[in-house]
Amino acid sequence: MKRLPQEIIDEIIDAVASERAHVSTLRSCALTCASWVPRARRHLFSTVTLTEPSTVRAFVDRLHTPPPRTRLRPSLLPPVGHLVRHLRLGVPVAPNSRQDGRRYDFSFYTIEDINPALMPNLTTLSVAEIPEPHFYASAFRWLCQGFKTVKTLRLSRGILAPETLARILGGFPRLSSLQLSYPEAYRDCVGIRLIGEGIPRVRLRHSVQHLILGVPDLPIVEWLVQYGGLACTQLVSLSLLFQPQDDLQAVQAMLHHTGRTLTELSIGYADPPYVLPLEGTLRHRLEFVQGIQDLFKYSPLKANLALRALRIEGCEAIEHTRPTRQDLHSWIPVLLQQIRAVRLETVTLSFRRLRQIDSSRLSWIDWAAVDTLLATSPLKTVRRIEVEVEESEIQRDQLFHRVAALLPRAAWRGALRVRVLRECPMSQWDRKPISELQYMTLMDCVDPPVHQDSGSAAYAEEYEYYQNIRMGVDCS
Repeated sequence: MKRLPQEIIDEIIDAVASERAHVSTLRSCALTCASWVPRARRHLFSTVTLTEPSTVRAFVDRLHTPPPRTRLRPSLLPPVGHLVRHLRLGVPVAPNSRQDGRRYDFSFYTIEDINPALMPNLTTLSVAEIPEPHFYASAFRWLCQGFKTVKTLRLSRGILAPETLARILGGFPRLSSLQLSYPEAYRDCVGIRLIGEGIPRVRLRHSVQHLILGVPDLPIVEWLVQYGGLACTQLVSLSLLFQPQDDLQAVQAMLHHTGRTLTELSIGYADPPYVLPLEGTLRHRLEFVQGIQDLFKYSPLKANLALRALRIEGCEAIEHTRPTRQDLHSWIPVLLQQIRAVRLETVTLSFRRLRQIDSSRLSWIDWAAVDTLLATSPLKTVRRIEVEVEESEIQRDQLFHRVAALLPRAAWRGALRVRVLRECPMSQWDRKPISELQYMTLMDCVDPPVHQDSGSAAYAEEYEYYQNIRMGVDCS
C-alpha cells in the first residue's frame, strides 16, 4: 500500500484534535501534504479565540483571504469563515495565572469589525465578560443584533441590569443552550449576576433545552422559577454547581422546578471550592451537610423516570489534611439513592484533579455505600459507571485498579470505566491544586471587585488607542 486511504488519515487527524494540547500537532499535520490540509484546517479553525485588538485584526484579515491554492479541488478548501463554529471573545482566566504577560481580555470596541455573515456555520459564542452597555453602546447593539445563527451562548462574568440581560437573550432567536457560569479558578469573580430592581422582562425561548448555571445567582433563579422565565417542562439538560457551606436556596429552587423531566443532570461542587466562614463555622458546616442531604432526599428526582445521564461534579478531595472526613461528600450516596429512572445509562463521578497521595484510598467518599447502591435496582442496570479525572498524577491503569477495588461490583459486571483526560506530574499542572478549604470574606461576596480598567477614562483611552491602530498610527 503506497498511501493510506483518506478515511484513515481523517480518523488520525480527528484523534489528534481530541487531545488537549493539539494545536501545534494540527499545524504540523496541515504542513505535511496536500491531502492532510482540509481535515487539519477544519479543526484548527473550528474554535477561534479573540482577545486584544491585534488578534481581531488578524482574524478579520483571514476572513477576507481566499483559501490557499493546492492540487485539490477548490471545493475541498472552503474559506476560513465557513470553518468557524465556536467564537470566543476573551478568555476567562484568573489574573494571577497570566504568567506569560499576555492579555486575555477582549476589547469590546472591536466586535463591530467582526462580520458574522462570513461565518455561516457559527453556532457557539462565548463571551468572557459583559461590560456596561453605556460604555459600549454601538458594540453592545452589534452583539445583540449581529449573531443570529448562534445556538449556544456562554457568558462567564458580568454585573448586569435586568434590562441588559433581557436585551442579550432577545438577540439570539435560535438559542438552544445557555450557560450563565463563572470563570473556573477565578478567586474574586462572581460570575453572572443581576443588579438593580426588577426582573428581566423576557422568557427563555422554548428552543432553549440546555441550561448551565455555575454557582447560580439567586435573583436569576427567582426570575427563571417564580416569574415565568423558564417553563418547568422545558429543559432536558441541567447543570448546577454550588460551593461547600453555601446557601442552597437557588439549587433547591431549580431542582424542584425542572427535576421531574430532565434527561441529563450534572450537579456538584464548583471549581475551586471556596467556603464562606460565618459565626459558628462548625455549626454552619453541620447545617450545610444536613441541608444538602435533605435537598436531595426531598427532591423531585424520585418522580423522574426519564433521566438518562447523571454526572456528579467536584468529587476530588477538599480537605487534604483530613482525608477520611466524609461529611462534605456525604450527599453523593443520598443523591444516588433517590434515582428511580430505569432507563439511566451513565453515572459519572468527575474529579478535576487527583494527587498521588490522595489516590491510595480516596477515603473522603463513602465508596462502600456507592458500590452497594450501584448494585441494587434500578442502578444495577446502568451500562456505564464512569470515573473521570481531568488532571491526574497517576497513570490510568493504576487508577483503574484502585477504583475497581473500591467499586468491585461495578467492575465485576463490566460497567466500570476510568477516563484520565490528562496525566501529568505535579510540576506540570495548569493550576496549583487546592491544599485546603479556602475562605472567602463577606466583602468578596457582597461587593464585586473593581478592576483598574473599569473607569470611563480607561474606556476612553482604550477607544482612542484602537482608533489610532485603525488609522495606522504607531502606538508603541
